[in-house]
Amino acid sequence: MNSNSPLRLLALVAVAGALTGTAVAEPKAGGTVYSKRAELKLLAEPKPLAASAASAGFAEALKITEVRGTWLNVTGARGSGWVFAGLTAEKKPDAEKLAGVGSVDASESTTAAAARPLSPEAEQYAARHGKAEAGRDVDWVEAEARKVRPAIVTAYMKENKKGEYQE
Repeated sequence: MNSNSPLRLLALVAVAGALTGTAVAEPKAGGTVYSKRAELKLLAEPKPLAASAASAGFAEALKITEVRGTWLNVTGARGSGWVFAGLTAEKKPDAEKLAGVGSVDASESTTAAAARPLSPEAEQYAARHGKAEAGRDVDWVEAEARKVRPAIVTAYMKENKKGEYQE
């Protein structure tokens, strides 16, 4: 499984979905939130498919000028626009925690680290403990994940009012 495999992307989408369900706790005009995306689009209007008006970088402070349900009108260093609250954090994200997902203790593991491919040692351990089919299971999940196209995910999110399509 390579670092851009569908399984890894599917895992990251699942994490993103979980994070978007947790919007900023009661954002208020005059408050500050921080971008959780490397390149966060600030939209011209509070609609998921609106034109981009500006952008913000990862962990960039954004001043809230207006709140409409789950949408925030914000101003950052590169301009103003609307953003879905689930794409922001009330505390500044720590870039160092995201930078290296190499070796980590299990107690400090992140979803991104857990989604990385198994090392040869892990595969040998699985074989010694009668779990060699785990690799085939991962291959099957990757094959199934390749069938899921962005349009399918978008349609599902719209139909079920998930993420930025919440009302």
